[in-house]
Amino acid sequence: MTFYVYIGIGFILISGGVFTGILTYRKGRKKTKHHYIDALHMLLEDRKEEALAYLQKTVKEDTENIMAYIKLGDLFRERGNPIRAAKIHQNLLVRSELTESQRTSILHHLVLDYKDANALDKATEMAERLVNRSRKNLDNQSLLLSLYEEKEDWDKAFLHRQNMNRLVKKKDQTILALYRVQSGLRCQADGAGREARIRFREAIKLNKKCIPAYLYWGDSYRKEGRSEDAYRIWREFVLANPVWAHLAFGRLREVLFDIGRYGEIEDIYLQTLQKSPDNTTALLHLAELYRNQGKLEEAIATCQKVSSEHPELAKAWFLLAQLYEQKGDDAGALELALEGLNRVVEKSVTFRCSTCGFDSAEPLWHCTECGAWQSFLNDHNK
Repeated sequence: MTFYVYIGIGFILISGGVFTGILTYRKGRKKTKHHYIDALHMLLEDRKEEALAYLQKTVKEDTENIMAYIKLGDLFRERGNPIRAAKIHQNLLVRSELTESQRTSILHHLVLDYKDANALDKATEMAERLVNRSRKNLDNQSLLLSLYEEKEDWDKAFLHRQNMNRLVKKKDQTILALYRVQSGLRCQADGAGREARIRFREAIKLNKKCIPAYLYWGDSYRKEGRSEDAYRIWREFVLANPVWAHLAFGRLREVLFDIGRYGEIEDIYLQTLQKSPDNTTALLHLAELYRNQGKLEEAIATCQKVSSEHPELAKAWFLLAQLYEQKGDDAGALELALEGLNRVVEKSVTFRCSTCGFDSAEPLWHCTECGAWQSFLNDHNK
């Protein structure tokens, strides 16, 4: 009898201990759950320091809370410590029990960590792994593309955008052509002129109106002393794109001087004006040419056409003032110069990114500030 009493007492003690343990465990789990919920509330209220403290308590008490670790890492990144964020997120990847969704999410956050840390190679590696796991996710595809662009890996960017275009059944030849241009410039910088010209020609095949491809193609020829070839490319560009012909005028003047045929520049201006009569840059260049040739009346008439049709162009008024001074009409020159001063004074910056407002003296096909493409092609002639 006594034996069974001892067994009963033992059973009661063991059961009580187990029950107490269960209660303690449940209490701990409940407490941890409250910490995590409190952290989420703090994040919603933008109380990040307090959220950080609650998340640290959460992961200390519940090492299985993957989302708490992810959010903890994100907070470190947002506070300017992306390396520590990456370490937290990277440590999660070694866990074997992760779901596919969790692993994909961790990779995404790692991309952001390494990108903020300017560790672009690691960010790209993570992004490539991410895309391999979710090939139909356009956000992830775009993230990888942005990294290729930031690294200036234009050949990979070209292939990746081609794949994206196939995925969404879209043709985006304009950007693809600009990738080829950027790749060509990289080849040119590395001394591979022939490879550069192949890229520029490929760009034109993709988009016949790819302005920089013509300009840089000619530059490549001229750099190698092939001035006739450069002239041919730029002249073809001017005749095909009269609105943007002014971008090649300076190049054409220089190359015609090289080959001893500077007089042909007048024909180029006139042919441009036949196709684009309101091309103010061509008109002002023509007025300057007439001035240099001593044809003051023709120069004045050409310049007056610009100032009457586009009175906001201060440079037209100032050129006209110089022409009147050269003619000996000092009073007229002074009056015209004052008129020019009353207009908006011409800035040295003539091109502005339509996306972010960044100013540049030359058109940038890829904005160095915001990464927009072709955002500088506002009408320089107006």
